[in-house]
Amino acid sequence: MKQDRWRRIDELFGAALERREGAERAAFLDEACAGDAALRLEVEKMFKFDRRAADFLETPVFAAAAKLISSEAETLLSLPDEDEKRASRDASPGLFSSGSIDDARFVPGDVLANRYRIVGLLGRGGMGEVYRADDLKLKQAVALKFLPESLSADGPALARFYQEVSVARQISHRHVCRVYDIGEYSGLHFLTMEYVRGEELSSLLKRIGRLPQDKALETARQLCAGLAAIHEKKVLHRDLKPANIMLDEQGDVRITDFGIATLAEGVSGRDAMAGTPAYMSPEQLSGTELSARSDIYSLGLILYEVFTGKKAFEAASLPELLRLRRSESAPTNPSKLIADLDPLIERVILRCLEKEPSERPSSALQVAAALPGGDPLAAALAAGETPSPEMVIAAPKEGSLRPGRALALLAIVLVGFTLIVLFSGRAMLHRFVSLKRSPDDLKARASEVAKRFGITAQPVDAAYGFVEEREYLEYIYDYDPSPERWEKLRMGQPSALSFWYRQGQRHFDPYGDYAITYWDPPNIMSGMVLMKLDTTGRLTYYEAVPAQVDEMRQEEGQPTAAIDWSSLFQEAGLEQANFRPSESRWVPPHQSDARAAWDGSYPGRPELPLRIEAASYRGRPIYFEMIGPWQRPARQIPFEERGSAKWFTVALFTLYFGTLGLGALLAWRNLRLGRGDRRGALRLALFVFTIKMISWVFFTHHVPTVGEVAGLLTAGLRSAVYWACFFGLMYLAMEPFIRRRWPEWLISWGRLLSGNFRDPLVGRDVLIGAAFGVGFILANYLRAIVPPLFGQPMSAPSTNSNLLYELGLLGLNGFVPLFINQIIGSLLTPFIIISLLLFLVMLLRRKRLGIAAGWIILYVALSLNFANKTALGLALGLLLPTLIITAVARYGVLTLISMTFFVHLFAFYPITTEFSAWYATGFILELVLLVALTLYGFFTSLAGQPLLRGSFLED
Repeated sequence: MKQDRWRRIDELFGAALERREGAERAAFLDEACAGDAALRLEVEKMFKFDRRAADFLETPVFAAAAKLISSEAETLLSLPDEDEKRASRDASPGLFSSGSIDDARFVPGDVLANRYRIVGLLGRGGMGEVYRADDLKLKQAVALKFLPESLSADGPALARFYQEVSVARQISHRHVCRVYDIGEYSGLHFLTMEYVRGEELSSLLKRIGRLPQDKALETARQLCAGLAAIHEKKVLHRDLKPANIMLDEQGDVRITDFGIATLAEGVSGRDAMAGTPAYMSPEQLSGTELSARSDIYSLGLILYEVFTGKKAFEAASLPELLRLRRSESAPTNPSKLIADLDPLIERVILRCLEKEPSERPSSALQVAAALPGGDPLAAALAAGETPSPEMVIAAPKEGSLRPGRALALLAIVLVGFTLIVLFSGRAMLHRFVSLKRSPDDLKARASEVAKRFGITAQPVDAAYGFVEEREYLEYIYDYDPSPERWEKLRMGQPSALSFWYRQGQRHFDPYGDYAITYWDPPNIMSGMVLMKLDTTGRLTYYEAVPAQVDEMRQEEGQPTAAIDWSSLFQEAGLEQANFRPSESRWVPPHQSDARAAWDGSYPGRPELPLRIEAASYRGRPIYFEMIGPWQRPARQIPFEERGSAKWFTVALFTLYFGTLGLGALLAWRNLRLGRGDRRGALRLALFVFTIKMISWVFFTHHVPTVGEVAGLLTAGLRSAVYWACFFGLMYLAMEPFIRRRWPEWLISWGRLLSGNFRDPLVGRDVLIGAAFGVGFILANYLRAIVPPLFGQPMSAPSTNSNLLYELGLLGLNGFVPLFINQIIGSLLTPFIIISLLLFLVMLLRRKRLGIAAGWIILYVALSLNFANKTALGLALGLLLPTLIITAVARYGVLTLISMTFFVHLFAFYPITTEFSAWYATGFILELVLLVALTLYGFFTSLAGQPLLRGSFLED
């Protein structure tokens, strides 16, 4: 067969070219062609192919081309039609075209190295023979590539062979043929690689001419993905051609043969001139420095052939091909060969075939993205690359919603708002408590009580707020299983909410923060007064600090000044006659000279025992406390949370500090590797810093002293800098990993962070997040509303945080700082959730498994926090983590942030149906903001589409 004859001639020609001296070359040919004069003549003819062959003979490019000419015999020297068809029929679906086994080094059944059993010869070329074999240890098919005997004994060639293996083993991608290892048998070196069942792209193109455009586009994208994976490892293939591309049994692309692949750094001169001339880039032919764009040129030649069925450069001989390639001639435009070719495809191919490397696409991903229907994110993920932040933002993902869908989402959100307001009376704690008196009214009442107890000096500073009586709520939850247990809160005594008031003769200087709280600063300075009232204004706790220096001397033997204890009962709204005196056991927090105690029960609640402790000093009350069975001596024993709350707190702190430590390590690593989105992190950090400083202005209890600058301003700056660094650090740590695995999660968030507020995708995700947020609140309400319908006690009313009572019940005074605080909270919570999911996915190695584990952890965490432990309550709790996971996994980061923001605002502002209530102003402002944000998402997501079609109006 002529094809086999040409292969033998090519092998001899390539081997002869390695002999640099003419005499040595002649001696070699005499020995190799002994007895076959015709064969010797054919080889000699190849030296006389062109009158300038002698000039080419001593050049590296000619030697390289000759060594590889066997694999391009069909390209350079056409076979007769009959032989060509026969060769195509005989082609084996292996890694290379099938060759004759008559003179093969091994025959089927041979076992090499006690491991590999030869199945057959797949092909041979200037770089060696390739066999199909069975790996007897691993029980799988492999391909074995043997070096030519002449090269196996060549030290430098053998070193290059080992380098090729080390280069190829770095690449692991589904569109790249894997190289496993290197071995030796009887002095012959071979490498083992993946055996691919299928057909060479070159063989397929010979049979059918060109691929259908849809299949050609799919093949092109897979080629780009595989080539991008090769380039990501800083490797240049240098011999990209149809003969080195397989289509496996599923029709997927597999790039093969890294025989001359090399690291991309500094390849030039003679080393650059290796390859197949028909598919070499101009810089390969000229020996100048190579880059990834060199492989892009070869990719363009392959795409030309795939889409047109023709080679970009046709020539009858190697010298003619070299002249053609070195000339200024350009290939025929593909559209002249294929009339209906998509212009985008032609533009991509011609860009790849630019002579100047700088004018070609810089990466295979750019080629994939530029093809019709190209998605740069999908191309990057297919190639195993991490798309850049700019690529994520510029992803061709449109977020505009059809008017019908947008209207449906808007209706869901607005109806959800209505249901939340209506059902809040059955789920929110403040709706079970009488809130008829405003904070200003209660403040005046507390000041009046202080004056009645002898504190007549005008206070220099004062502070007030609301606090949740958590111990009382836990007592009800643990000891009252009745279905109406929470309805008893409406009686007002004991009170689930308390109003606290503080005043002093100097400005308050808190220890731990820049805001005054019930316990900070401690009530230890002379003249300080601390008291608690229930929401109707009845006294429940009183504590006054006497003077440090006693100016009122008491003569020895003189009786202690008498005090009328009934005034304390009167201020507490109690009848002293209903209580019996008892021995005082609770020690007052300050010096006293008289103590008293009484036992009884709460008015109208005979099942609840009540103990009252009181103390006085110099005839003035300094201590009064109503003690229920749930109260513990906090100054005597350390505070311990209930079991579930304790474990929830432990889990939260473990997660927080674990996230912080891991985030610091990952951020440092990402910055070192150049992966971090520094611009996005800086913008986020500046935003958080600004928000925290605004919060400091409104939230801080400012004082006209040096402490304002030395203490309060420093604390505010410290907090703002900490949180800005925290968010910037976590963003640098997590964002590159999310961008690598789930870049679609970041598209709308990246656009919002870059200031593109009018992007439809941003509006869509805000609107969808609002719907998820409403769903979350209603699902949480179900845990309180549904159990009583089945005769079961509801779980605890929704309390969420003391922030609702510290700020939310302060009307307009607390609106701004609480609103700003929820902006920070709406960023922090998603950061924690996403970092948890990311960690679990990385740990478990599978996205679905990691997300499922995240769902379980969220469910347990949410169930520990005042969840109804009945089967019904636990079943209803399944909705909460499901909504969270669905929001982030389906729509991304911005949707989760939007969802969290809506949840926080509804949870931390006092919802009411009585819009005339003193605290309704803050809720109305909150509702206006949420409706405005929803409408923003609605109209932005429409992207200018009319709500009603013109035909509808005309009808």
